[in-house]
Amino acid sequence: MRGSSLIRIVQVGIQSLRLHKLRSGLTMLGMIIGVWAVIVLVAIGEGASHDAQEAIKALGAQNVIIRSVKPMADREQLQGWGMEWETIYGLKNSDAARIAKTVPGVIKVLPVLTQRKNIAHGKRDVDCQLIGTYPYYPQFTQSKMVAGTFLNEIEEARKENSCVLTLELAEKLFAGHNPLMEKVVIRGFESAQVFRVKGIIQERVEGAKLPQQKDALGRTISANVFIPLSTFKALFGIKNIDRSVGSLSVERVELSEIRVEFGSADEVMEALPLLREALDKTRRGKVDYEIQVPINELNALKAQKARDTRMLMYIACISLLVGGIGIMNIMLATVTERTQEIGVRRAMGATQKDITVQFLIETLILCLLGGSIGVCGGWGFAWVRHHLLHTTTIVTEWSVLAAFGLSVTVGLVFGLYPARRAALLDPIEALRHA
Repeated sequence: MRGSSLIRIVQVGIQSLRLHKLRSGLTMLGMIIGVWAVIVLVAIGEGASHDAQEAIKALGAQNVIIRSVKPMADREQLQGWGMEWETIYGLKNSDAARIAKTVPGVIKVLPVLTQRKNIAHGKRDVDCQLIGTYPYYPQFTQSKMVAGTFLNEIEEARKENSCVLTLELAEKLFAGHNPLMEKVVIRGFESAQVFRVKGIIQERVEGAKLPQQKDALGRTISANVFIPLSTFKALFGIKNIDRSVGSLSVERVELSEIRVEFGSADEVMEALPLLREALDKTRRGKVDYEIQVPINELNALKAQKARDTRMLMYIACISLLVGGIGIMNIMLATVTERTQEIGVRRAMGATQKDITVQFLIETLILCLLGGSIGVCGGWGFAWVRHHLLHTTTIVTEWSVLAAFGLSVTVGLVFGLYPARRAALLDPIEALRHA
């Protein structure tokens, strides 16, 4: 009996809402926009966070990058001399060997030496960044070989003149021609050497995470040429010569970078003090290096994502609150319109609880319909943005459940006052209402 009575109340509620379709639709609009906003804003935030995290993970959250940095004292001395100056600083081969032997958890150590050069093929020439490194560089950076192969152990041992070009550089130099097995000329300040191209590589990490040299205007060089580290030192040495107007500066840096790979991301933070201890052992207080830890950036990014998600939720919840206020206003107007109907129901034996349930069910129907349309709209918008506009947009289950649950909760909270007001009407006064 009670079940059939509840079904009857639902039917009456639906019939009442159908009598005023436009008003019911406008009432639901606040819920629709609120739920839509929650799902879409969280999906956009999740997509942006996912892209940023993938860029950092591409470098390897279990990796540490140690870079040579010219000490501030040396910079001041260099500025104080007008003609020539030679500076010796930075990481050394002995640092890489010491880290590999003394720091627990280290799997691989990758030394890297970079200098600014010019590369030419035929009549085309491009400013490039010459990188001397070991054959397992692609595994460290998760770079992809587009054509050919990367450097190997034999070429490192024999100091061969083999090189690998980045895809961007190969397109500039060869303009649609196959660069494999072709010869290029790499020119430095003191010498020019001929190299054979054996592969094309595509970097998968952000430019800020790559080995870096600046061009004459101070811009980061994106065209990279990889050669064996032994070949680099044999042909070009460790001197980096910079000739500016009226001055000549020479920097001697054995290694531009040392990349260290650990077994897991958890071991990275524990090893940082040991890394610094190994590097400071021979420096006597001189700080000529910096340590970059991708896992720190990843953790900071996750914390920022949590803050951004909360902010987006707050903004979207405002829409839901506005929708709830709209429902309360409409239901109060409905109570006034249906005062006589309430009086008739009370006269026929309906209790205050029955009247309260009736109006709450009408409110619940509005919330359920509005929330469902909002979920479908938000999900559809996210799908279009992700698949047709090719912008990463990730709809999370918790955002859908939270948005839908909030819409129902807000609707019921704001619908309770009109429902109680209807239930508390005096039956006799309600019957006299015209």
